[in-house]
Amino acid sequence: MEEETTLRFSLRVPKELHERLTVSANEHNNSLNAEMLRLLDVGLQREKEKAPEKDLVEQLLPPGMVWRVERYKNSAGLNSNEEAAKRLIKFALEERESTKDILEKLHENYKKEKDLRILARDVIASHGAMTNIRYGKDFVWFETTADESGAIDKKGTLYFSDQARGWDCGMEYYIPQSEQPEADLWNSTAPELDEEIPF
Repeated sequence: MEEETTLRFSLRVPKELHERLTVSANEHNNSLNAEMLRLLDVGLQREKEKAPEKDLVEQLLPPGMVWRVERYKNSAGLNSNEEAAKRLIKFALEERESTKDILEKLHENYKKEKDLRILARDVIASHGAMTNIRYGKDFVWFETTADESGAIDKKGTLYFSDQARGWDCGMEYYIPQSEQPEADLWNSTAPELDEEIPF
């Protein structure tokens, strides 16, 4: 029975290591063979503990989604699953954002940054829903995939058109939610948060 569960092999070790193994075996009241097995087991366990854990994406997502993230990572030439997941989540969230959501984001960022070029770079130009952007001396205008348009001027005034009108074609003022009377906020409809994210 023992022959079926154990293997016999010879091992050559330097004299110094043999002496250390002998000392360790004596300290633990083990035979030399039992001590080598104990130390091998301890060493292998430490190696296992040092092995990298699953990355964050593997911890959070089911295997099918991890596969899709890895596939995107490889096709986009990215270095990590985390970077791929961040991009996919950004794309998915941006796909759910309306033109008015983008205007709200512009309004919030305008409180900290008044330079329209920087606002355009940080909020508008990097957004996946943009189809057209126009820079003027005192404004930035944009059009989205929803065939709507929005704009912000140097005073922080926001404009919106549900017909993708140009800057000079009668866009309407857009009042951010934070500046609307409370009654309007109670009646506003927010999108369902539990809808499936499309990736």
